[in-house]
Amino acid sequence: MEDFILRIKFPTTYPVIYKTLKVNSHLSVKQAVKFIATCANVQNLLLGTEGLYISDEDRWLDDDKPLSVYESIQDVVRYCLNTLNLNSKKAHDPKKAKRAKNNK
Repeated sequence: MEDFILRIKFPTTYPVIYKTLKVNSHLSVKQAVKFIATCANVQNLLLGTEGLYISDEDRWLDDDKPLSVYESIQDVVRYCLNTLNLNSKKAHDPKKAKRAKNNK
């Protein structure tokens, strides 16, 4: 079993800001979201629309693909350059958030 050490950033409405976890790389993104929520004790806050988002790449990870197919996640493990964001796909528009941040 190959594990990744991932730093996860949670939505602002969660009681946790960041958490670093060891996650099995063979889990699908959807399974990883549930695992992460359980480890952070926030599984009761899941709505079913959450996913993993890489802000440096401005993209959502596909729910049904295993974490192991994403090379940039492996970079997170090796270099800690990226932080994965656990967020609701419906409530979070990363492009809108980036525009708002740039307009300040």
